[in-house]
Amino acid sequence: MIRSRSLPFVLAAALAVLASTGAHAAPSVETDPSPQTQPPVALVGGRIHTADAQTGVIENGVILMRGDTIAQVGGPSLRNRLPADAKIVDISGKLVTPGLIAADTALGLVEIDAESSTVDDHRTDEHPIRAGYDPSSAINAFSSLIPVQAIDGITSAAVAPDGGLLSGQVSFIDLVYGDQAKIVAATNVAIDGRVGHTHGDSRAATLTKLRQTLRDAQFYRRNKRAFNRGQSRRLAASPTDLAALDPVLSGRIPLTISAHRVSDIIGLLAIAKDYGIRLVIVGGAQAWQVADQLAAAQVPVVVTPSLNLPYGFDRLGARMDNAAILAAAGVPVVIGQPGVSHNARNLTHEAGIAMAHGLSFDSALAAVTVNVARAYGMDSRYGSIGTGKAANLVIWDDDPFELENWPTQVWIHGRPIPMSSRQTRLRDRYLDRLGLR
Repeated sequence: MIRSRSLPFVLAAALAVLASTGAHAAPSVETDPSPQTQPPVALVGGRIHTADAQTGVIENGVILMRGDTIAQVGGPSLRNRLPADAKIVDISGKLVTPGLIAADTALGLVEIDAESSTVDDHRTDEHPIRAGYDPSSAINAFSSLIPVQAIDGITSAAVAPDGGLLSGQVSFIDLVYGDQAKIVAATNVAIDGRVGHTHGDSRAATLTKLRQTLRDAQFYRRNKRAFNRGQSRRLAASPTDLAALDPVLSGRIPLTISAHRVSDIIGLLAIAKDYGIRLVIVGGAQAWQVADQLAAAQVPVVVTPSLNLPYGFDRLGARMDNAAILAAAGVPVVIGQPGVSHNARNLTHEAGIAMAHGLSFDSALAAVTVNVARAYGMDSRYGSIGTGKAANLVIWDDDPFELENWPTQVWIHGRPIPMSSRQTRLRDRYLDRLGLR
């Protein structure tokens, strides 16, 4: 498949059509057979990078899938023990990884930023505490952006709201285009937010507001009846938003908080320690300066290696080897592009940049698979290749973090997806017209 060519005039024509609203055929939407009727499928002969620290890499390996789950993983000997009705897919010479997972995205919630009817990532509310907002019912399985990401190896994503100190609840999705019933794998896997100068007169006011909110959430949990009878003090947020923080206070789900400056990160670490909550730092441009503290607390950090420029005063000191420094210190590193809906597909490019600046291949793979799943509490099912794990897999022609390499096939829920998107169809349309394909 042609991915890129030096054809400026073709690209210009395609961009012109992208800006229009002309009708184009969408990828076919297939109805999954039930796990009972779908025959098992065996991927045979590939080099399997399991992203499991104990299993490691399996040469000439075999992956047996039943329905949407991996039934067995093993070496060449497993080939002789496959079920008689298994469909064999020869992937000799190919490389296999778990499906990549995009952290902190707006996939399915934002289609066109400038068109409000396609933007569902925030609750219109002047109050900064919106923890009760659950956008999962607005996630659009028919978004044209889902195949764009999926054909580049993104099989799952954490979808986060925006707009508040605490913006709302994070959903975990599988990129199954057109399947509204199955796209949301889990709801409320985290509460997302951001600190800094965004909410309050100062950074200190923002952190104080967060502390006050957590304190009031604890108070409300203990005094619901008194509050409902009007026998309670005024609280920092609505009962709905405070109640939504119960799973955070009990340690079941994390707070995923955007922060770049060292002072903000240290403040968040102190809050997490004081309230006994799980924390994920998103952004962390200056996180390398407090790598030891983050490692001691085992706080994951979502970094974007390409954002090495000081776009604001929060990001002075940003550097491309941030991920490598954090990983060397023992910090769980996640690589992502927070807040995006269009370019989550660039995960492999971001990981490649991190590798060029000191991150190992295994650490880079973990940063876009199992570390993401673990940060959101989804690692029992996602992020690695093993028995009982989700049958979300990517078959690559070679090293996925080399710019010229691409997926040859992506499997989601144990099924191969169509390897096309609106963008590739537009590309092919104009290449065909010009006789260049």
